[in-house]
Amino acid sequence: MTSRLLVDKIEGKSTSGNVIMPAGHVLQVVRASRNSTSHESFSSTSFATSSLSLSLTPKASGNKVIVQCTIGMGAKRTNSEGMTALYIDGSNVSSTDGGSGYYWCGYWDTSNNFHGATGYYEYTTVDTNAHTFALYCKIGSGSGNFDLHSGASHALVCTEVQV
Repeated sequence: MTSRLLVDKIEGKSTSGNVIMPAGHVLQVVRASRNSTSHESFSSTSFATSSLSLSLTPKASGNKVIVQCTIGMGAKRTNSEGMTALYIDGSNVSSTDGGSGYYWCGYWDTSNNFHGATGYYEYTTVDTNAHTFALYCKIGSGSGNFDLHSGASHALVCTEVQV
């Protein structure tokens, strides 16, 4: 004998916002992606936001947001380094190398080089307000630019998980 439960909508007893899913359930996935025929270039020694930026409004305080970033191919041109950082609501949450190096979603050294990279971060929600998650990029001291390369896929994905 097989049982089936068919529903069109699940609502909380008092309000529809009060439904609590079991721990580990994915509540929402929000993503920003870039597939372009032109580079997105960064030539400043200060971090600047990239096109990989998104807004997520958590379903509840205390949940986890898994932040994942993929750079299909980055390209560092001339002398200096290409660096990346994760910013949440305009604040850098990435770790440094103890100095000025940031490598959250990859690092490109002073020679011309091309490669992909990934980044991962876990954020615990503190409220149910909208929050902005963004990949920021810069070059180290020196000149040249760092590119999110054309013809490659780049993505920033936030997944909210019930705790």
